[in-house]
Amino acid sequence: MNTSKLWATSAMTLIVSACASLPVSDSEMVGAVDVSNEFVAAADGQSAAVENGWLDELDMAALSAFVLEVMENNPNYNEVALRMQAAGYNADATQGRLLPRVGASASASRTGVETPVPNTSNSFSIGLDASWEADVWGRLSANAAAARSNYEVAAFDYYGARLSLAAQVAQGWFDVIEAKQQWDLASSTVLNYERATDIIRNRFERGLSSGLDLRLSITSLEAARSTEAQREEGYRTALRRLELFAGRYPAAALEVSGGIPDELANIPAGVPLDLIERRPDLQSAKSRLLASGYRAQAAEKALLPSISITARGSNTSDEFGELLKFDNVFWNLVGGITQPIFQGGQLRYTAKAEQLNFEAQKQNYAQTLLRAFKEVEDALDKDRSLAARVEYTSRAAENAIAAEAVALEQYSQGLIRISTLLQSQRSSLTQQSQLLSVKKQRINNRISLYLSLGGDFSMGNSVDILENANIIEDEYQPGEERSSGNEEITS
Repeated sequence: MNTSKLWATSAMTLIVSACASLPVSDSEMVGAVDVSNEFVAAADGQSAAVENGWLDELDMAALSAFVLEVMENNPNYNEVALRMQAAGYNADATQGRLLPRVGASASASRTGVETPVPNTSNSFSIGLDASWEADVWGRLSANAAAARSNYEVAAFDYYGARLSLAAQVAQGWFDVIEAKQQWDLASSTVLNYERATDIIRNRFERGLSSGLDLRLSITSLEAARSTEAQREEGYRTALRRLELFAGRYPAAALEVSGGIPDELANIPAGVPLDLIERRPDLQSAKSRLLASGYRAQAAEKALLPSISITARGSNTSDEFGELLKFDNVFWNLVGGITQPIFQGGQLRYTAKAEQLNFEAQKQNYAQTLLRAFKEVEDALDKDRSLAARVEYTSRAAENAIAAEAVALEQYSQGLIRISTLLQSQRSSLTQQSQLLSVKKQRINNRISLYLSLGGDFSMGNSVDILENANIIEDEYQPGEERSSGNEEITS
């Protein structure tokens, strides 16, 4: 795809060369990398929208229900969700540093002396303290914005885990179906070999075939029984692996229904770049880039003076009831400015380190984008290859099955040798098994394609998954005060 390479190269060039400034809002970021709504055209020049909601497209109610069960019970997924919520509260905590801090204090004491004259006295006091650092240079705002970006990283990682888990469960589901079909094929092969062995034994007893023919047939039969036992073990192993996703005890007791689809929806001729941009890992890399830029900004502004205001009011009395009479209130108001002068180069070197981390994150974002393009291209190529393999293998299996039936008939009539019959039996088994395997590979690769495009099982189409995937609304409800994210980070 020459057009695809052109778009990828253009996007990469704009990302890596963005040294003057980094826009921090998502819409500005999209503009910075020039990811438009154009299609990466295929060789025939056609284009179409890639459908979302791939799980619903499979039309397998049992699979959809099991995916929902996994989302509720999978420990790894729940861990990511909790870390995402914790990152949200950390963002709120950092945002709170922009506001004044107010604290109250109260104390009571009783003192006394015994000599030379016994005497005791009481002292009660209450106080109110307030302090506020003015965010004159935007250092505190930059720290708050960095924390907000870290929360977005956690949210995108959460969404990516949700999407990846759904894909793994669906692929595991088809792994189980294919393993069961392979087991059934092995069982039917044993039956076919038993019938063939009975025919050969009957011919041997009548003196129409040699003992060698019978021994070779028995050898194939016993090997088929061994394969049947192996396929049964593989089926139970695939079941236990699927049960672990849902946090179930791996007892190989899960009921898996359905079959591997023979027909899949046609892949569109082109892939729009905005579908690739919605990928959670790409969005997460973008948020990491923003967070790194904000940290570089905050580290640079830490070299500037900080301005703070501190106020205190207190009242002290030897009678508790007199505390609320503010006749003797003491208060003070202090404004201060602090300028770092010498710290052994700590602040200056920290600022340089954060700036280099910012540049490194640019490269990370560029590499993530390249990897996204590669995964999509690989999945598209593999889909075309697997579609052709299914077609050819299906024809081969049909002919191998027919050839096995003819060979058995001809051998029973003494027209062919035992080696020809055994070869036809092996070929039939191999082609049928290969067909099941290729069909499973094709459906699993189709799921990988949707995963590489950033689609999800909830039918969402928006790039802004933080708003439209209901992550914040359903999973996390911290305070509403957030960094606006409208500043710019200079590099």
